[in-house]
Amino acid sequence: MKHLLFITVLFFAFNLSAQNNEDVRFIEVRGNAEIEVQPNEMILSIAIQEYFEEEFQKNKEPKDYKTKVPLAKIEDGLIKSLRKAGIEKEDIRVRGMGNYWRQQGKEFLFSKQLEVKITDFSKVNQLSPLVDTKGIRSLNVGQMSHSELEKFRKQVKTDALKDAREKAGYLVESLGEELGEVLSITELNDGYSRPFLAKNRMMAAEAAYETVEEVQNISVSYQVTARFRIK
Repeated sequence: MKHLLFITVLFFAFNLSAQNNEDVRFIEVRGNAEIEVQPNEMILSIAIQEYFEEEFQKNKEPKDYKTKVPLAKIEDGLIKSLRKAGIEKEDIRVRGMGNYWRQQGKEFLFSKQLEVKITDFSKVNQLSPLVDTKGIRSLNVGQMSHSELEKFRKQVKTDALKDAREKAGYLVESLGEELGEVLSITELNDGYSRPFLAKNRMMAAEAAYETVEEVQNISVSYQVTARFRIK
């Protein structure tokens, strides 16, 4: 009997709550905001691999390849070139090492992938000679970003909410009503588009050098659905 009474009271309370919610008048609108940010950080992905000195000598066939240049020597030369261009040691890191392929009947060649963080784009032009450096297979743009990207994300979120409230305000006021407090907020997206170069890469052994001026801005956007009470 006590259980039945408890269920009855609970059902009554639930119905009362539902009825109260139905009495709330509200307006629901979508807010949008977007800003463009010029990148100030660039990640260069550099692939290096061992090679044979005979590869670059005239009239030499693969069967004549004997003098292998070790990976450590190639990497040491690369690091010196990067440091000479003003790249700090802490901005250079190894992303991977090894190789997935070996030509049949040939000696295995070790390779390494390095990432270089650049915050001064004027230094990029100093790195263009690396394209022709022996042992460097490619030099590509891996990622472009901004050091204060999180701050811009917060800004567009705030702007999107303000946009939603402004829309709701003039719509309600046009009907002679007054806007009340916010009842709910739903995030619809929270992303940004990565910038890219004209050919989606800055340098490669088989491609022409692209300038950093061709980089597009980062687009940071945000959408929100907000529900406001009508007084």
